[in-house]
Amino acid sequence: MPRRIDSIHSSHFCQAFVDKVNESYCEKHEAFENQFWGTKMALASTDATPYSTELLSSTKTEMEALLADPNILQDAKAHREALGGDSSDGTTSDLIKTLAIIIKTCGCYTMPTAGAKAVREETSRIEGDLEKNRNEMKLGYVDPADGSTFHEMSSVGLRNLLRTDTKESTRKAAYEGLRSIGPFVVDNGFVEIVKLRNKLARECGFEDYYDMTVTNAEGFGKKKLFEILDGLEEGTRPLMQAARTELAKRHGEDALEPWNMSFKMAGSVIKQMDPYFPFGKAVENYAKSYAAMKIDYKGATMNLDLLDRKNKYSNGFCHWPVPAWTKPDGTWVPSQTNFTSLADPVACGSGLTALTTLMHEVRLYV
Repeated sequence: MPRRIDSIHSSHFCQAFVDKVNESYCEKHEAFENQFWGTKMALASTDATPYSTELLSSTKTEMEALLADPNILQDAKAHREALGGDSSDGTTSDLIKTLAIIIKTCGCYTMPTAGAKAVREETSRIEGDLEKNRNEMKLGYVDPADGSTFHEMSSVGLRNLLRTDTKESTRKAAYEGLRSIGPFVVDNGFVEIVKLRNKLARECGFEDYYDMTVTNAEGFGKKKLFEILDGLEEGTRPLMQAARTELAKRHGEDALEPWNMSFKMAGSVIKQMDPYFPFGKAVENYAKSYAAMKIDYKGATMNLDLLDRKNKYSNGFCHWPVPAWTKPDGTWVPSQTNFTSLADPVACGSGLTALTTLMHEVRLYV
């Protein structure tokens, strides 16, 4: 039965509920994000700040348990009903919007049965193990010159070889090195994760996990999404086919091989541009560009980890352990952001890649 809050009709009590949810979420979210950052960046643990996949999994579970708490969802709905349609003042209007967000968010995390909750927790555990194993995977390529010497290299380094190395045999070896990631993740839990995710989605009333995530994010299912994407693919297919034909015409049919395409498409442009985008100037150029756009960070803190290294998560991202928001008393809480990219300072094109990643990922509140 939904809770009733007959005696609570004022925005005062509703605000107190929202404040409590915000404070609880911020605490759980920051704990999870700290573990996410530490494990993804392969940071060394200390007594004060330990990092582990176990802690990553447990903090994620605690955060999701808060969002899946049926009492929070029921109380949010009750407060929303108590406020009715009154949005005559700004405070009440903001509360109505905030309650709608809480209801929408909690609705995405609510598990209909204890069995579904258990499946979600087991999935999180396997996901953590897979992420740890992937980060520790010995990746690289076999030197085509002798067919035996193994050069350890991250996925970022292998992609750089694909784009810039002049020897096709080396590019092909790098491509095979990247392809080894697929069988590795399949052997380390990915298939089981897919099965559990789909099982969870079916228990929640969806066709599969993709259908569930699309519905929660977009408000419509995967059938509708595929209709949109199919139209996009059909509309752009002639452009893709023409581009492939032109590439083969210019460089030969071998240019269509997966280890040749990025190199042939880049040509000499990357090397010619490299002197104009030195890696050492990437952060400075980013900061100057944003300053020229009159962007004010309002006291935000940026934690940057820009260089590729062993065991570091091989993808760029920007997360906010602390989002920027204003407390009810008017106190401004500046954001704290963790930003990572995967630059190799000695690689051709690294400066442009670093600048591009900075401009794309770092989007702080202004």
